[in-house]
Amino acid sequence: MNMINVALLFGGGSLGHDFSVRVARSVYETLDKKRYNPILVGVARDGKWWLQENTKECPLHVESSGAQFAFLPGGGGKAIVHLSNSNDRICHVDVAFPIPPYACSSLLETLQVPFVGSRGPAPAICNDKQITKRILRDAGLPVARSLTVTGREEVKFQIAQEALCSRSLFVKPASLYNSIGVSKVACESDFQAAVDLAFSYDGKVLIEEYVQARELECAVLADVQRPSKLFCSWPSEIIAVEHLFFTAQAKLDERGVVLKTKAELEEAEADRVRALSCEAFRAIGCEALARVDFFMRPNGELLINEVGNAPDLGPSSLFSRMMEASGMPYNDLVHRLVEDALKRSERLSERGQSCDLR
Repeated sequence: MNMINVALLFGGGSLGHDFSVRVARSVYETLDKKRYNPILVGVARDGKWWLQENTKECPLHVESSGAQFAFLPGGGGKAIVHLSNSNDRICHVDVAFPIPPYACSSLLETLQVPFVGSRGPAPAICNDKQITKRILRDAGLPVARSLTVTGREEVKFQIAQEALCSRSLFVKPASLYNSIGVSKVACESDFQAAVDLAFSYDGKVLIEEYVQARELECAVLADVQRPSKLFCSWPSEIIAVEHLFFTAQAKLDERGVVLKTKAELEEAEADRVRALSCEAFRAIGCEALARVDFFMRPNGELLINEVGNAPDLGPSSLFSRMMEASGMPYNDLVHRLVEDALKRSERLSERGQSCDLR
């Protein structure tokens, strides 16, 4: 059996740099070394890519010395390893595993490198909450009412309340994750501060109705052989005990938040969540994997809150735990994602050959 070269791409200049390194270590330790040959590529905070030479273990931080690493455009996985004191050499990557999965996706697609995660517009769509909602709404899927503003003086609190039929409102940056910059407001005096906070992170701000509801999540995974067939986990539930909602601070507070890997739902309720998750996955054009977040009102009505095409893949993440609770252990999940990337690349190659009329 030929060894498959898997490039783990981790680090980067974002707030999630250290977290990316930790997840990369988990993925590295999980990879079957009899089948996969890990190539460790650390992305420094200044954006430079460095080959981590010691592959006996994944580093605790990105080593920014030694050999720089760069994929060749159109090389299908060929990369240059540049050493300042010796000749460059070429290495070949069969599949890239960016961590998180949205990192470098458009770049890897342009370079024609097979990679874990969604190709095409899905990563950009999921990164913009307003566009995501519009696509879901146009597909006939239920979402909360919202307004979009691109200037601080465009909307007043009372006007937003009336337009959204809601006394309390959520104000959030359109393209930020982990609830950063999100505020819940119930009075005019807090509204402008919330808008200013959201605009400090983004040039586009979303104002949403407040939905009194349970917060549910569902993990979705595409079938390697039949990508149109989707595997959905039993939904999980997030309960913010000591917080107004699932804030960025709440996500770091183990005592203030209860995460139920398996939500207490009737079978029919769970089936509705899973069915809507599949519809959202397809409407956005996701590939490989996604996490779909829901609100469930007291009357059982479901609203799709967000679609994440690149969920956290650490072994203790809610996505991984949902998959494990639904019968897919972490090592099987990692293996399946790598195989899915390779199989999609094969199908694209076959499709390209079939369209070649020369």
